[in-house]
Amino acid sequence: MEAQIQRVLEARQAFEQESERLRPDLHRFCTRMTGNVSDGEDMVQDALTHAFYRLPELRDGTSLRAWLFRIAHNRCIDLLRRRKVLVPLDEELAAADDAGSHLEQKQLARSTLSAIFSELPPRERASVVLKDVLGYSLEETAEITSSNVGAVKAALHRARPKLERAAALGGPKVFALQDQRLIETYLERFNQRDWDGVRALLSEDARLEVVSRTEAPFHSSPYFQNYSKLSWQWRLGLADVEGTPMVVHFRRSYGDFHPHSVIVVEVEDGKISRVRDYVHIAYMLGDARVQDPPRP
Repeated sequence: MEAQIQRVLEARQAFEQESERLRPDLHRFCTRMTGNVSDGEDMVQDALTHAFYRLPELRDGTSLRAWLFRIAHNRCIDLLRRRKVLVPLDEELAAADDAGSHLEQKQLARSTLSAIFSELPPRERASVVLKDVLGYSLEETAEITSSNVGAVKAALHRARPKLERAAALGGPKVFALQDQRLIETYLERFNQRDWDGVRALLSEDARLEVVSRTEAPFHSSPYFQNYSKLSWQWRLGLADVEGTPMVVHFRRSYGDFHPHSVIVVEVEDGKISRVRDYVHIAYMLGDARVQDPPRP
């Protein structure tokens, strides 16, 4: 019995170490599958939680990395199905060159806004991200997507021209954010530490989630006090993150403010109804493109 318990503990420890190491790449993958960084992080947390409880199912000799990415891939597909934007996964084997030779397309994929990937069907999206962005082999990509090498080559062959055309058109031309004026007022008061003014913008049953830390009714949480105690200078602002309009937490370092994390602010009936703050997800904007929002 003791030996069995020890094996379980060792497996849990190995899982925690490997999943922590893979989190940034899992986030890059999920962000491009879902189209934005916050949904991407939600899928990472969902996949790792799912994997943790399914760890006994991991067979000896199976790559933990490939297994985690396959779970993340499946969770993203589930999300797309719930959004009702999932097209049939085409298995057509189109003629394709060796995917490893497309250096320019790899560079294009790595520099393309995450929101643009949402224009691709899910199989093509996953194949391009895994092969061209994360550098996985054709065989690994096929394993993660529960496909085969021929289907991956076909997906890459179809996806790369589409991605090139979409990237040439650029990202969103207008920063369109629902109830933008209310959110701008929220940010202005938050930056001024006008906490009473912020509370006036909240619905009576507003919810707060500090991702990976806590979730509670907004009005009774120590959220404002915790922000006042942060050890760095900060400000909140609107920005275009990988082609998606978002609220960004900027952190001051080396004399300037740099993107640190994102905050999802939801509005209902003219009031702030929910805030999800990713301030503790350090890698979230590590390689994201954050720009000033385009003007309407």
